Amino acid sequence: MLRLWEAAEVAHVERVLLECAKEANSQVNERLLGKGGRTSPELCKTPVDPKVPGVTWGMKLGEEKHAAALECVQRVLGATDAGRFSLEPRYLKDSRTGQTRWLDPREVAQWLADGQFHLLVGSIVPDVVLHALGNPLSVQAVYDFKFPCPVTNPPRWDRYTEGPFANKWQNDIYQQLLGSARRPSLIYPNLGTP
Repeated sequence: MLRLWEAAEVAHVERVLLECAKEANSQVNERLLGKGGRTSPELCKTPVDPKVPGVTWGMKLGEEKHAAALECVQRVLGATDAGRFSLEPRYLKDSRTGQTRWLDPREVAQWLADGQFHLLVGSIVPDVVLHALGNPLSVQAVYDFKFPCPVTNPPRWDRYTEGPFANKWQNDIYQQLLGSARRPSLIYPNLGTP
C-alpha cells in the first residue's frame, strides 16, 4: 500500500519550504552582501565579474539561495519523511511509450560523466516533489523555489526558450508530465506560496 501525504502534512511541508526560502534569502544576502545587505534593481543587473558580463548578481544570488533552500529542506524534512519526497528529481517523457519516467540519479550522473547530454533533452527537474512512499512517479505536489531579484519583484514561472518545450511555461510542463492533482506551486521568500 502506498503511503500518501495527508492534508495537514502537506501544510507542514509548505511551512517548512517557506521558512527555508526565507532563511536562504537572508543568509545568502548576509554572506554575500554583508550584514543587513539587501538587493536593489541596480545590483541585480550588475555583473559579478566585469570580465564575464553574462553572469549578474541576480543570477549568482538566485543560485546560492536555491542551493541553501534545498539544503535546509533536506536538513528539516530528510530524517522524518525520507522516501516520501524528492529534491530535484529528474523526469523524462519516454518517446516510445509516452509515459513519464523517473530517472535514477546514478544513471543521470553517469550520462553526465560520459558526456551523453542528449539523453537528458526534454527532461524536467522540479525542486521539491511530494510523492507516495518510495514511488517518485506517484506525485502529489510539486514546488519550485524562486528568488526574484530584487525580492520585491513578483516571482514567475520560467518559459522554456528551446528544446521540445520551447515557448511553454515551466509549470504547465510540470503539470503535463507529472499530473499531480494540485497545480505546481512557487515558493518564494517574501510572500510564501501564492
